[in-house]
Amino acid sequence: MKCVIIGSGVAGMTAALDLAKAEGVDVDLYTDEVHPYYYRPQVTNFLAGVVPLERVFLHPLTWYEERGVRMHLNSPVARLEPEQRQIVLEDGTVVPYDKLLLTTGSCPFVPPIEGVKRPGVFTVRTLSDALAIKEYALQCRQAVVVGGGLLGLEAARGLKGMGLEVTIVEFMPRLMPVQLDADGAAILRNFVESQGYHVFLGTSVKAVVGDGKMDGVVLSSGETLPAQLLIVAAGVRSNTTLAQAAGLTLDRGVVVNAQMQTSAPDIYAAGDVARFEGICWAIVPTAQAQARIAVSNILGQLAYYENLAPTTTLKVMGIEVNSMGTINPPADAHEAFQFTTPDASVYRKIVLQHADGGSVIVGAITINDKVLAKKLGALIEQRAPLTAAEAQSLVKGV
Repeated sequence: MKCVIIGSGVAGMTAALDLAKAEGVDVDLYTDEVHPYYYRPQVTNFLAGVVPLERVFLHPLTWYEERGVRMHLNSPVARLEPEQRQIVLEDGTVVPYDKLLLTTGSCPFVPPIEGVKRPGVFTVRTLSDALAIKEYALQCRQAVVVGGGLLGLEAARGLKGMGLEVTIVEFMPRLMPVQLDADGAAILRNFVESQGYHVFLGTSVKAVVGDGKMDGVVLSSGETLPAQLLIVAAGVRSNTTLAQAAGLTLDRGVVVNAQMQTSAPDIYAAGDVARFEGICWAIVPTAQAQARIAVSNILGQLAYYENLAPTTTLKVMGIEVNSMGTINPPADAHEAFQFTTPDASVYRKIVLQHADGGSVIVGAITINDKVLAKKLGALIEQRAPLTAAEAQSLVKGV
């Protein structure tokens, strides 16, 4: 059986290595990346100078070949041809398949900003992006990051690690608006500002200004900030270009069932490009889980995916933030328990969902409490029963 995978992110590589272990399976992976596989979160570590370039890569190209994965770097795919059961590369090469797995990931979302095409404006998604930013930053003193989410904060850390003065601009009224509540975000902001970052909330970058190259940005609130470099980290969108052109069913991502099957026979999808039950978490644990479900079904071993509780961990700037499951619940049938230490260095929150017969833990936030985060993460995954008294005790650390 010939299996073709498009995309070399964590979902693609997880699937490729698992498939290659199966007897009688040939695995070919095609990617427009020019570099061997790397763990994408390492990109900002490289940007900050924490990790040297050679340590960004997990293994040399030969390592994958020895394990039965033929990686085709710098080989972008032009189109899918489901009826012919083949793909066509941009150079015209036709590649047949028995099973096809789409792991094309996601693309940075760039909001409409006047002057966004000026030199000095970047997104940071790939290692090539980081290399370009690192080179350009040598001529810069000040930088602005659009987006106060996980990627934006990590990009800001990377720029500061290169010696730049960094300002973070977030449209929402708090940092990490998806992963944190108001109290947790306030503690995070204090940490971030104490490390020398400037933070603007509830506003956006309206325009990039400068004579030729950028030398500043104008905010929607009216302020002008000096900057020679801008990183847009305002979220991602599923990369559905190939799937859309091939006529696959889409809903802001490639629609898949619980077996990771798309609407086309023998075509599967996993990771950031896939949308299951209207949800695409765009996080590493989901990508890995979906890839393994897809592999099982490709091999004829029935397996079914269930949406995981989203888990986010931020370990930068001297902070450890963990956000798990439902953290901003609706008022009905939910109860939240919170605690902040007097010096505001530690924050804990637990969310319970009440039902007939008791309550279960469905979400939690911890800031600077790694031990409790690990414990709560396991409980949330199990949807373990938890009483209000137990939740109160846990958040207070007693």
